Amino acid sequence: MEETLKQTILYLRDVLKLSFYQIQERSGISRKRASRIYRGSSQEREKRTFLLDPYRALIGEWFKEHPTLKAQQVHNWLRTRGVKISYPSVVKYTRSFRKKVPKVYHHLTFAPAEEAQVDWCLIKHPRLGKLFCFVFILSYSRYLFAHLFARSSFEFFIEGHRMAFSLLQGLPYGIRYDNLSSVVLKRRPEVQYNPRFLEFSRHYNLEIRLCNPGAGNEKGRVERAIRTLRETFFNTMPTEASLKALNQALHEWVDHRNQIVHRATEQKPIERLREEKLRPLPEIPWNNVSIHPPEKTSKTAMMIFDTNAYSVPDYLVGKALSIHATPEKVMIYDGPKQVASHPRSFDRGRRIINPLHRSYGKLSTEAKMQRIYEVIHHLHPTLSDFLEKNQTCGENPQKTAYEIFKLMKSHSRGMLLSVASECLNKKSPRLKTFLSYLHREPAETEAVHPQKGELLNISYKPRGLEAYDE
Repeated sequence: MEETLKQTILYLRDVLKLSFYQIQERSGISRKRASRIYRGSSQEREKRTFLLDPYRALIGEWFKEHPTLKAQQVHNWLRTRGVKISYPSVVKYTRSFRKKVPKVYHHLTFAPAEEAQVDWCLIKHPRLGKLFCFVFILSYSRYLFAHLFARSSFEFFIEGHRMAFSLLQGLPYGIRYDNLSSVVLKRRPEVQYNPRFLEFSRHYNLEIRLCNPGAGNEKGRVERAIRTLRETFFNTMPTEASLKALNQALHEWVDHRNQIVHRATEQKPIERLREEKLRPLPEIPWNNVSIHPPEKTSKTAMMIFDTNAYSVPDYLVGKALSIHATPEKVMIYDGPKQVASHPRSFDRGRRIINPLHRSYGKLSTEAKMQRIYEVIHHLHPTLSDFLEKNQTCGENPQKTAYEIFKLMKSHSRGMLLSVASECLNKKSPRLKTFLSYLHREPAETEAVHPQKGELLNISYKPRGLEAYDE
């Protein structure tokens, strides 16, 4: 083979007068190698000696005693022995010593209700942006729960647990996590748990089990579930859906998944769930509210939270107020007193203003009427529909809203919603019809008499206490 190669290159060079570049293109042999063969040199370069070759046995002993030795440490130890060599050269020379030893992963088994595994899954929706999927799986039955949130902060992490517990109507004995900041604040020099999560775990009597750093196989069940979600649901999820519709589709997919035979257990998760002996839930559920330290309002009587601004009454401008956040609401407190409440927004830079928080003394009559109309219009979809149809009847919706606003002092919200709904059902969304339902006189009813009239004239003669002594 070597002789054939040599004769081929000599023929191409001497007979066909090809350059070494042309020989390289024709034969596939590099031009430098072809040049060496043509000039009679050995086909392979002689192996170069390295400056650290005399120390190879010593370096080998070091790695034998310390398998996780770093190149920086080897470089420092050689320098102390008077060896002048650069750090990149040590990195290159010790690469063969620092090869990772393949790890063996053994199959993990769990008893019923012994453990669940939890993790977040980040996805990017074309329209909704970043979404966070809370994934919860029971280690024994492989019963899966998943829900999408707009954030991954502490209150959403806890809400995912509460939803999973409510669905299962029970609790496992422990839950395994990796280094989530909602669970553990730091691992070194010793584990420091999130105090709020410790309080949550104590409420439900849950054991916190942490994975060892770099040991993702310890929560392989939830990792596999996340991989399946990415490959079979999130890659085909609807691009124009709202978060509510997306969650509905996700829950349907998960329910279907729990009805399919699992490849590892060869049983359906819904069937193995019956074998899980989950502990009962506590009588009082966890109050999922995140309380933030007090901060001063802005000069425009707004509180900034999660990049959005929420209004407070004007008289509180410049005062330090505390925000109590849930996954659905943002409540603002002045000490123990709640002074404002808003639906939580997941937009960025939005201003959420309640018209009732603004002083009416500086507003014109038209502006006051318009703000009252906005309040009533956004109070409930039924009232919104009533006011819109009231306008189509030729009436002034602002005046109608003002009359309903005044009725709120003497009538409950439920009563007003019921009347508005009745007006819509009767296809008469007029103010006169609305008021007629509230001011209708009760019909006279016939008096009720017993069949024996003498029963109404029964007389009773009291007896003295001495009669009971006999």
